[in-house]
Amino acid sequence: MQRNYFTLYHAAMELHQRLAGGHLEEIFSEHKNEVTLSFITLSGQHLQIIVVTHTPLLCLYTREGKKKKNVNSASLMTELALQTVKGVSISPSDREIHIHFAIDAFLVLQLFSSNTNLFLVREERITYAFKHNSSLAGQPCPAAHDKSSVLRELERLAMNKTLFLERYNHLKSENSAESVAATLPGFDRTLVHELLQRAKNEQNPEALFTSFQSLFFELLDPQVTVSEKENGEPEFTLLHNSHASCRSFDSVLEGLAHYSITMRRYLETKEELKGMRSKLLRQLEKKQKALEGFSPELLDGFARNYEQCGHLLMAALYQPGNDRKSITVENIFEPGAPDITIALKEALTLQKNAEAYFSKASNTKEKLRIMRERHLLLQKEKSALEELLAATEKISSPKEARRFLEQQNLRPGGAPALKNIRTAPIFRTVDLTQTITLLVGKNAANNELLTFSHTKPNDIWLHARGASGSHCVLKGTTLSNLAAIRKAAEIAAWYSSAKHSSLVPVIYTLKKYVRRGKKLAIGQVIVEREEVLLVKPSNRLFSDPV
Repeated sequence: MQRNYFTLYHAAMELHQRLAGGHLEEIFSEHKNEVTLSFITLSGQHLQIIVVTHTPLLCLYTREGKKKKNVNSASLMTELALQTVKGVSISPSDREIHIHFAIDAFLVLQLFSSNTNLFLVREERITYAFKHNSSLAGQPCPAAHDKSSVLRELERLAMNKTLFLERYNHLKSENSAESVAATLPGFDRTLVHELLQRAKNEQNPEALFTSFQSLFFELLDPQVTVSEKENGEPEFTLLHNSHASCRSFDSVLEGLAHYSITMRRYLETKEELKGMRSKLLRQLEKKQKALEGFSPELLDGFARNYEQCGHLLMAALYQPGNDRKSITVENIFEPGAPDITIALKEALTLQKNAEAYFSKASNTKEKLRIMRERHLLLQKEKSALEELLAATEKISSPKEARRFLEQQNLRPGGAPALKNIRTAPIFRTVDLTQTITLLVGKNAANNELLTFSHTKPNDIWLHARGASGSHCVLKGTTLSNLAAIRKAAEIAAWYSSAKHSSLVPVIYTLKKYVRRGKKLAIGQVIVEREEVLLVKPSNRLFSDPV
């Protein structure tokens, strides 16, 4: 009801009382569909009128005090700056508020539901329009006094039952709402619906007249309230039949200001929720595509083939292998099957070629393990996204939506943070017991990060001796726990280039005895006071607690 003629009529009278004798400070636009008129009243107070043009749910509202405009604001109609306001009035015939100035000019706030606009009029012609200026500038602006007055016409009908009945019967149609709207100028769908409800939807003209008369005098002496619909949308009204939970205001401008603030919040929340749902759907689509692209069979086949080649080469060590590009060997794993030809590196012996194939098999298995972990993570993330989407569908009020958005802890870019989803760890983590953990680096840069950024001085540092591999850090125990250190050493050997050797020497010391060297590459370190353990490489935890 914020755009109803009666609402604007009372708003115009209140604006006249506030602004007459004061002056316009400036007009500017901070947003595409919004214009602000800044005034200083006769008493020196600052008052702004904000006109919203892009939605029928908002119209105009006022804001007390001086608000500094944004840097990117556009100044409009600068010729009106500092001009004295003569008065404010409502158009007798339509939803237009006119602000008259001491100079021969006035502003028209055209507040139609579908075509809200702001005009500057001089000599009965539009000289500037906030919207569609190119087509409206220079067009005539009809004088308001040439049209019949809505209030006078309604007053005549309210005071003359015979006139009302004659007009209603003359304009009567099969549709009651259309008949009432045709009879009563200024009555929009909200007021027509209210009148019919009070008349108990009867088409009896006398019942309609009684309801109209009562409603008309209520509108002239409004009770301004703002309430909330079942879906949380705010509702503004001048009528006297508001429910107990509504909030009352002493003036129409105060009610419009409160309604506009709550409506803005309601619309912003709806947009945020809509945006979040859109982001969730896009993320869900990405997860689904990633899951559909999961094909571990190919990598598993490569790994088995590399391992088989390594075993076949080890079985064929009696054959000379130097300076060969390939070797054909008997397939001992499938008796009766054709011989297999295996590609070789010419510079390596058969044993070294076998080790290279074992290394390829190990690397491929590690890729497969990571792929499967990623697959599980994607499934968890997909399930979490589906749960969030399902939760958004259950939201029925802006309060619930706001609470939901806050709980999801939106990041600055607006993307929802998926809670309770484990992200990929920085380092490999092996829990030896509930209190003892081994961290394993993934590459040279990761090793550097682990050793010098995520380790305390008395943590135990391990590394395979004489071989490239992962830095390992044992947390939660001391040098006296040799069982835990030995298990950690076996894992450190596994994550080294010597993992296929039967025994691997592994050094260990406290982290405080490990330091960088000035000329060493990333991941290379200088170690002091180290001890050595000779262990069999393994990535499996032992059965007994350490």
